[in-house]
Amino acid sequence: MNPIESTVSAWSGVEVDSHDRGVGREFTLDGRQISHVHHGKLLDIPFDKCVRDVFIEEKRAEKHHVTPDFSDSWWMSYRTQSDEDVGGVFWLLRVACLYHVITMQKREEHSPGDRVDIDAALAESDMSDTLEDVFNEVSAA
Repeated sequence: MNPIESTVSAWSGVEVDSHDRGVGREFTLDGRQISHVHHGKLLDIPFDKCVRDVFIEEKRAEKHHVTPDFSDSWWMSYRTQSDEDVGGVFWLLRVACLYHVITMQKREEHSPGDRVDIDAALAESDMSDTLEDVFNEVSAA
């Protein structure tokens, strides 16, 4: 198991398994895919397009490596070039977990005991004001 898998698999509710579309590992939260990584170096993450666009504008990610010109794609990619980039993977995966918790809580798919304090989690996430605003909009919608 690579360092990304071993760290992320220890997070509450996150499971790691084979990716269903070829080489790679998939990260799921409560059975929903939050991301997958190819060869331990290329991370793909789905977000609402409004969220994805902010990540790309802020250069925290890039357009999806397979569908860069497909504007309707919810996917974005993050490439690790060195060990220093792994911190970006962990940050993006934490944000992806938070995003999925927000959407599940909106749909009441989490039991009350599983509720996460979204405001506190956002405050701890080291997001830009723009990204935090978009997350708040998604949460309120």
